[in-house]
Amino acid sequence: MEQLLKPENLDLKELGKRLYGVDMLIVALLKRRMDLALQVGEYKIEKGQKIFRASVESKRLAQVRAEARKCKLSPHFAVSILYQAIDESCKQQMIQLQNVDTRRRKGPKTEDDRYRLLKKNLLLLTKRWADSYDEVYDKAFFATHAYLEFEEKILKQEIKQVATKGLALDLGCATGRLAVKLASSFDQIVGYDISPHMVKKASEKMTKFPNLSFVEVDIEKGIPLPDNSVSLVVMNLGTASDIRGISGVIKDVERVLEVGGRFLFSFYNRDALLYQWDFVPWPVGLAAEINIHKHCLDVHLGAKVLSVYARPYSVKEVKSLFSQKMKVSKVLTHPTISSILPHTLFEGKPAIQKSMTDIDCQLSKAGDGAYIIAVGQKY
Repeated sequence: MEQLLKPENLDLKELGKRLYGVDMLIVALLKRRMDLALQVGEYKIEKGQKIFRASVESKRLAQVRAEARKCKLSPHFAVSILYQAIDESCKQQMIQLQNVDTRRRKGPKTEDDRYRLLKKNLLLLTKRWADSYDEVYDKAFFATHAYLEFEEKILKQEIKQVATKGLALDLGCATGRLAVKLASSFDQIVGYDISPHMVKKASEKMTKFPNLSFVEVDIEKGIPLPDNSVSLVVMNLGTASDIRGISGVIKDVERVLEVGGRFLFSFYNRDALLYQWDFVPWPVGLAAEINIHKHCLDVHLGAKVLSVYARPYSVKEVKSLFSQKMKVSKVLTHPTISSILPHTLFEGKPAIQKSMTDIDCQLSKAGDGAYIIAVGQKY
């Protein structure tokens, strides 16, 4: 026992890594608290309530003091930390209040105005992301990376069932990552995206893959292809939820898809375990997540979050979007558990990553994953 307690047996480098992980989690938790405080600020402003409410904050500090004692932590230390967080929250809420008149003048007045604003945010997001999207989008988010691998596996199964591999259509193609993966299986791949910056970046891949082509298209206004001309249609990574008029897009897909052609659509899942929790206090392992309260998609852009349009669907709602001609053969959801855990838990731990991936794959039929994948065939 004495040998185990000797200081030389302590691995300070390993302990340092653990401390770093906890420190970063504390910072992330404080950021989550500030995000929530800003939502509270919006509510206070809307209802005409005071920014600082002494009785409420005193009660919160008393609760922290009691919890600290239970955890054998100095209550003075715990309260001092929370007091600073409350102080910063009130400061940010005061800034919100100061800017409220300007925001109301410039803010959207109708749902159509709001949709146009969120669509504008999407174009701004893609402009900032185009050059680095391929390298960084899912690298810092284990759950998103795991989902893309799962989706690719399902897509490969669908490709095997495509009878004629003429033209594949990638809707919301971004920088053409998916189109490149389709290049060896189809005679021609066409990618459409609303962002000129994404299309420009995607077009650079055409030098290595001459059967690829990319076009700037707003698919809500129609798919510029002849009837019965496409062998496979894909909208991946939740893209189908990014389109307000998705029912019209699916109807147009039915038109251009040849009989026997296959499709894969990906939506955000309203009934995901992540959203059943309503609010998870730590930053999760997804690069983007639905904001249930604001009815939009919050996309992580470095230290900032930019909101774009996205509507989450239930599995039942997704199935109802397709006609008898566009028959859905399988609906899966993914990922479930990894989508509610911090990415830091998986960093540098391949064994844990594999175990979690296996678990989420086993849960893909349960309906609780962050994304819904619907695959099927035109009859």
